[in-house]
Amino acid sequence: MKKLLLVGLIMVCILLSACSNEPAAIVSKEDIQAHVQQFFDEMSAIEQEGKSSLEDFNESLTSYSAGKASDKQLKKSIDKFQNTATDLLEQVNDVKISSGLPQDIRTFLEDSKIAFQSAYSLKEQASEGADSATVTAEQFKELNQNADLAMMYGISKLNEARVASGLVDAESTVVSK
Repeated sequence: MKKLLLVGLIMVCILLSACSNEPAAIVSKEDIQAHVQQFFDEMSAIEQEGKSSLEDFNESLTSYSAGKASDKQLKKSIDKFQNTATDLLEQVNDVKISSGLPQDIRTFLEDSKIAFQSAYSLKEQASEGADSATVTAEQFKELNQNADLAMMYGISKLNEARVASGLVDAESTVVSK
């Protein structure tokens, strides 16, 4: 009777594990590369949108400082910058990483995502401080510099995932000065 119960319990465990919602491991090199490339493409698109938004904001700030833009135009630019920063953070949060990837590649992508989340969170804080009387220009600049550092770390981790997956070789990810 005990053996029959044990066999039944084992069968239930096998059935439950087969019915798991956990995706199967991504085993082919092509599937791994496709997932890493998709992650790269999504993050690149988000980063490009962020650069464009910051450039627009800096242009408006320069125009305002030169007396070529009104208070109302500057406020509109600040609002747009804030909305974009919040949207970019949400976009990064929505990027998916398959649990079926090899552990090293998944870790690189997770580290990259965390760094991008930190970068856009800092950009969001900077954007909120852009029209605050309590945030100095130096603090605004520091928030943006810290965001840039987080972004660079995220890019480096993403490049490590690209190398580990075989998408690129290590030498092609080195930035020359």
